Amino acid sequence: MSSRVKQLAEREAMLQQRCAAQRASIAHEVANIEGRFERIDRLVSVARNTLLHPAVIVGGIIALLTIRRARGMRFIGRVYMLTRAVRRLVRTARVFQGLVMKPSPVSEEPLPGDPLRGEPL
Repeated sequence: MSSRVKQLAEREAMLQQRCAAQRASIAHEVANIEGRFERIDRLVSVARNTLLHPAVIVGGIIALLTIRRARGMRFIGRVYMLTRAVRRLVRTARVFQGLVMKPSPVSEEPLPGDPLRGEPL
């Protein structure tokens, strides 16, 4: 084997070891993150099962029927308007966030044929 082939084989082995170490590190981080979100997943599951339980649904309907109709409808209307306002606010914030210009890396010397900064095209 030539020295170049040996160097390439050594480099390949080194890169494979590095990849294996990175895979192990990533697997450890993913396990860490999954452990953190496991608690939240359990809470969401309990909340979903509780809210979708027939007794809770029937109780909500009975509560809405016992509250005066106009008062209940006014409350529902306010909640609806509040959710629409929050959605619009979030959408507007995303638009403004997209409008913020990010600094771009500029080379110190312009390429030949490119106009200098501040010069008309």
